[in-house]
Amino acid sequence: MSHIIEVFAGGCSLCRKVIDIVTVGKCNDCTLRVLDVDSGDEEVKLKSRLYKITAVPTIVIDGRIKVVGVPDFPWFCGDEFYRFLEKNFPL
Repeated sequence: MSHIIEVFAGGCSLCRKVIDIVTVGKCNDCTLRVLDVDSGDEEVKLKSRLYKITAVPTIVIDGRIKVVGVPDFPWFCGDEFYRFLEKNFPL
């Protein structure tokens, strides 16, 4: 199943780490979007308010899941993984 994974990031090393973790762990069907909170982009500002982004890095999946910070669990695509995220990290 394909998912839209949005990583809200700045220029920090932790942000780069999260982007790398998600890039390696996502499947080819999933779409990764990196949203630079320092860009001044109106879409990023709107989504930051909508998802109540208060820290970077933050990962939002399909507008339903929100993981703040560097995940302390392995990142890999799969139905069981997304059920885990939905249960433990609802938006």
